Amino acid sequence: MSDSPFGLTPDEVLYSQTPIDLSKPYDESTVKGSTIVITGGARGIGEGMLRRFAPLGATVVIGDVNTARGEALIKELRESTGNENLHFLHVDVVSYPSQCAFFRSALALSPSGHLNTIIANAGVGEVGHFESPTGAPDTDPPEPPMTTIDVNVKGAIFTARLALHHLKSTPPGQDRHLLFLGSLASFAAGPAMAVYSASKHAVLGFFRSLRLYPSARDGVRMNIVCPYFVDTPILPLGGRTILAGLERALVEDVVEAAARFVCERGVMGRSLCVAPRGSGGVMEMGVGEMEEVEVFSRRIVRALNREAAVRAWVHMWWDLWVLFVVGPIVGLFRKY
Repeated sequence: MSDSPFGLTPDEVLYSQTPIDLSKPYDESTVKGSTIVITGGARGIGEGMLRRFAPLGATVVIGDVNTARGEALIKELRESTGNENLHFLHVDVVSYPSQCAFFRSALALSPSGHLNTIIANAGVGEVGHFESPTGAPDTDPPEPPMTTIDVNVKGAIFTARLALHHLKSTPPGQDRHLLFLGSLASFAAGPAMAVYSASKHAVLGFFRSLRLYPSARDGVRMNIVCPYFVDTPILPLGGRTILAGLERALVEDVVEAAARFVCERGVMGRSLCVAPRGSGGVMEMGVGEMEEVEVFSRRIVRALNREAAVRAWVHMWWDLWVLFVVGPIVGLFRKY
């Protein structure tokens, strides 16, 4: 009998008790013949995952809103790898009907007739400036944009629901895997990214709760990859400017962390964080390590402070220029 109010025993929870040995190589041949579905697969980390799995003999179906980029990418990789089981499908992860159609089509494209790994990768960065609402003090500010929450949270929840639905049809003995893409912002706060941080905290909390109920999930294993800032389209120009001079995580390291989860079928319920190589690179992360992650937040705060100082100096010199140069010149012309 279980003492848990939920009727669960430790053996029933799909959570690997042994830490991942990152020093050991993994067997990438395990993905041959499997079907992998990736949302947000046309660019960035999703594209990197596609490029990693395409030469290994897996069927890979990517979904994205960027149809032109997705189709061009599939054409390129079919030619370079000789793998014809690479497919692009248009999907808007915010739309549940769109995701339903995406999963049905992916299932139809699978040579085995079932799915093995679903990667909830689609995401966006901070959209809008939540901390700086516009409008006069005596008026209501505009409603904040909810794109970040819609894509990162609602999109991931839709993907997970459909993954659990379709993975339960995968035959016994075949891998059933749901992989989430979180962020180091899932663990730590960061300036100028309140909504993004909230969305990634939500993804981590969703993952940690969902992995506890194996009976309802038909043996689907779950894992999450949480990268630090990476040079992808999700990182806006302003973010790149703020992070100038700071080391960033590498896309290839994030992809390798994901590939390890996909290939090591005995690993479940774990989190791999991907920091800059100079700060440790790929490492396992639990909630207990949150305080260590705060060092990254402090780095960003220092960078923002430097940026603010530079802006202050620019404004000061501009004001002096207007006061002592432009003003006298304008006054001189007014005399005539």
